[in-house]
Amino acid sequence: MPNSSTKLTTIATFSQQLKDKFQQKHQTAQAWFKSKSVEIPDFRRASQQMLAAASLAGAIAMTNPSVNQRVVSDLLKENQDSSHHELVAQLTSEEYDTVIIKLQAAAKMPPGHLPQDDELYLEQQLSDILGFGVTAQLDGNRLNHTVGTMGGEQHLRRFPGDSLDQHDAYLESGIAPNRGAFGWFTQNGELTQQAINREKYYFAVQTLYLPDWNTKHPQLKEWYKFRKMIVINPAERIAMVGVVGDAGPAAWVKKQFGGSPEIIREGKIWSPNSKGRVILLFIDDPEERVPLGFINLDDLRPAVLAQK
Repeated sequence: MPNSSTKLTTIATFSQQLKDKFQQKHQTAQAWFKSKSVEIPDFRRASQQMLAAASLAGAIAMTNPSVNQRVVSDLLKENQDSSHHELVAQLTSEEYDTVIIKLQAAAKMPPGHLPQDDELYLEQQLSDILGFGVTAQLDGNRLNHTVGTMGGEQHLRRFPGDSLDQHDAYLESGIAPNRGAFGWFTQNGELTQQAINREKYYFAVQTLYLPDWNTKHPQLKEWYKFRKMIVINPAERIAMVGVVGDAGPAAWVKKQFGGSPEIIREGKIWSPNSKGRVILLFIDDPEERVPLGFINLDDLRPAVLAQK
């Protein structure tokens, strides 16, 4: 399996080829971009919806050039009429629905990793939908499972002397007798809001079963400590952003991941539709801009965004 840098190189090369072809064949559109001080790489930062529409137009180009000419022309007009807006919303919403269907099918697969092509496709599409990078492998690190079943965990002690009654919600889940595998959540002995949120939204992952855990334990433990991840619950069209806060569950439990009480309840992980089946991915967020907590994926559906 290629690492993340190899994937990024492949994507970057393909992207540059498309950009070069676009600049050669669509000089009028290129001039429009220049007049508006818009660079093609800025699409995602400038407008997630515009990126989705342009991405779809690119896909149409490879299968039906005549249709693409019309769609791209519509997309690049400064003053589009309402019928064009409706067409773009319909097409991008259909692409969104396709991604959700693929995610739902993926979550039902046996525990493990997705086929390489499916993994790359879903990483790219989810990154576009969410507005931040998600990946099954980050900095050369990969869990033994991307797809699997998530079990419910107890609250964790955030600092010495922490007790269940000092936590905010879901007290019926109880509190673990010891601190998590990655240490206290406090920072220099202080219970900050960041520390509170990390314990609220934590994942337990099976680092102890990684093939190189015993030989690279110090480095891997430091890398995984509070590493930001996202669990996708396609059946309920919900995602939860959290951090790695504990190790587990044990193999005999027959579950591949664990989630805090907040992750399990708010993410509807064990709803009748979900039955614990999820997809867990790393978030590429070196600047710590992605907040922890709940995401309603349907709120990111292009047709919904167009109405806001």
